[in-house]
Amino acid sequence: MKKIAFLSDGDPRDKSLWSGTMYMMYSSFIQLGYEVEWIPATKYTEKEINFIERVASIHEKILNRTFNRYQNLTKAFIASRRIENKLKEADFDLLFVSNAINDIVFLNIKQPIIYVNDILYDQHINYYPAYKGLGWYSKKILRYLEKKALQKCSAVLLPSEWSVDRAIDYYKLPSDKVHLLRFGANIDVPQKNNFQPKKLTQPITFLFLSVEWERKRGDIALDTVELLVKKGYNVKLKVVGCIPPKESNLMEVIPFLNKNNPKDYQELKDILVSSHFLFVPTEAECYGVVFCEASAYGLPSITTATGGVTSIVKDGINGFALPLNAKADEYAKIIEPFLINESKFQELSKTSRARYDQALNWDVWRNELRNILNKIFEK
Repeated sequence: MKKIAFLSDGDPRDKSLWSGTMYMMYSSFIQLGYEVEWIPATKYTEKEINFIERVASIHEKILNRTFNRYQNLTKAFIASRRIENKLKEADFDLLFVSNAINDIVFLNIKQPIIYVNDILYDQHINYYPAYKGLGWYSKKILRYLEKKALQKCSAVLLPSEWSVDRAIDYYKLPSDKVHLLRFGANIDVPQKNNFQPKKLTQPITFLFLSVEWERKRGDIALDTVELLVKKGYNVKLKVVGCIPPKESNLMEVIPFLNKNNPKDYQELKDILVSSHFLFVPTEAECYGVVFCEASAYGLPSITTATGGVTSIVKDGINGFALPLNAKADEYAKIIEPFLINESKFQELSKTSRARYDQALNWDVWRNELRNILNKIFEK
């Protein structure tokens, strides 16, 4: 039996880690018949963190730009050395690395490496808040480290065309090394034979499922619902995962549900069953497993064409992804035809589920992983 060393920041057996994605990847190896051992990613000492902070402070004073405290030479040298020493004591045939780019930049091992992430770190630059305002030095080092790490991998797994294209075009990775493997739904879903397309029961519920109201732009979702009410539609917004900074009698708010709690987990599934649309007009998104989960339950997704979202949401098939500058009236215009024609809405619900069955599930991910592993071990 082949043995896999699974390198990740956090125990992949924890279903709450990375919204359950880590657990699903870990389980996939076991289902494929491999023995898996978790290798914890490097944790830095207080002394090391303080040193990096001093370097960052000097950098920021001189250049007046933000220093990247996440991917830098100091962390990469420390992490790669520690992981290499740790792996000398491990018996494994392949190293599977989730996100931990610092740990493999300067790593020297004879076994093949597979790397997976939901986005390239290069794509964080000026996209996510923590990577805005970086100095030229930080950007140059980040890209140097990422390129060096990816080049030594036998396979790089990314879930969106957005990231796959960037890896090939910018980092010049061979196209046969970079693989598009979309993540699936991290929740129990109705069996295909038991699936029933949704009906326009009243009130029509738009689900805003996110822990971040501002970045996922809940205000646009609320403005759209308010506009639809003014047009005479019986609609409401159900907010799950956060507390909005404003109140509205059109909103039902459930601040937090824990998937590890059976009662909360069942409530989340019930909410997906009773809702009609997923409405998350996000400002930035590397991928968005929530859109896969919506499709699994036959919910069309109303969202934004940003980041990796359009790798999941295809217009007219399992929802619509509008331009980033779209306003509430534009969202209402897209939604309204489905509120007045139930057969049209039900057809969109059917094709949303079909999109899940064809491309947005872990069976597809696992089958593609099997093929990649077979090719690597054949070499």
